[in-house]
Amino acid sequence: MSAVIPAASHSQPPHLASRPVDPRQVEAVLTQHGYRLTAPRAAVVEAMLRHERPFTAEQLVGELAASRATIGRATVYRTLEILAAVDALTRLIQADGRPAYLLGVPGHRHHLVCSECGAAVEFTRCPVDQLVGELTRDTDFAIHDHLLEVFGICPTCQVAGHSADDPRF
Repeated sequence: MSAVIPAASHSQPPHLASRPVDPRQVEAVLTQHGYRLTAPRAAVVEAMLRHERPFTAEQLVGELAASRATIGRATVYRTLEILAAVDALTRLIQADGRPAYLLGVPGHRHHLVCSECGAAVEFTRCPVDQLVGELTRDTDFAIHDHLLEVFGICPTCQVAGHSADDPRF
């Protein structure tokens, strides 16, 4: 079953996704999948909603500990896994190979990730669909999913004084 989180009104191109803006939307997705929004999960969701860029589980553990919340590391990790499983959260791989999470609308999406600051932009246009069809035909694999993260330098970091001899610019 696909969960639905209403997208905020925005002026982005339609292939760019937007993120949920309120914990009630996340609670609705959890409820649709048979989960409750317990007090510890609610604290994790509130901490996640403060992030506009990808965040790690350890960042949330540290933030919750600093706020004196008595939420264990295992609860944070389990909550993130549940939210990723119900498609209220996306797990992505950062430029350094470490996993991070990003809140977003449910559905098939990919990411542009800044390898300087970690900013991420979701997009829904899938350039891999044709390749998946070809791979299925050529290999007889029953392909059920794929991930695509595109790494580059965001406009803010490009302007932030990087040297002209940097080969990436």
